[in-house]
Amino acid sequence: MKKITLLLLSMSLALTSCSSSDDDGGTNNPEFAMTARINNTTFEANNPFGSNTFSETNIWSYYPLEDYVLLQGRAGGPFGNPEINLWLKRSQIAVGTYPIEQETFSTPPSHFIDLIDNSNEVSEHTKNGNIVITEVNTSTKIVKGTFQFNCVDELDNSSAPINFAVTQGTFRYKYAE
Repeated sequence: MKKITLLLLSMSLALTSCSSSDDDGGTNNPEFAMTARINNTTFEANNPFGSNTFSETNIWSYYPLEDYVLLQGRAGGPFGNPEINLWLKRSQIAVGTYPIEQETFSTPPSHFIDLIDNSNEVSEHTKNGNIVITEVNTSTKIVKGTFQFNCVDELDNSSAPINFAVTQGTFRYKYAE
């Protein structure tokens, strides 16, 4: 009897955990919140906890949480690698194209993006790129867009070769509660 009860409980949990509560009926809910090509290798990721929700933590005081929303794409879950981070300035989440300039650490830009790859000894400093916000749904709090950017190992060397080219990037995240 105990096995039957556990089996029924497991089946009911499995069935209820498969339901979707998206306002769009699940018709526009991709498997991954972020996709890209990193040096022509496929990158598919969600936030570290497996969803498309913005991150509520930020270790970078340069992008304070009260001013920026962090969209993390980490392949492989909480301890996965690599990771792409997009910082969107809350007051400027609007449809448009936003150029990304080289990191300066002097004045925070309106939006920024970077790559973290802990599988090598090379630095991934963002040199240039762009973020294109294609849709902002203020009812569902979903922001969608595309991105591309290049990284160099030596930020202070203007002739440093591109060591990571991130292309064909897409994102679809919940940007607020």
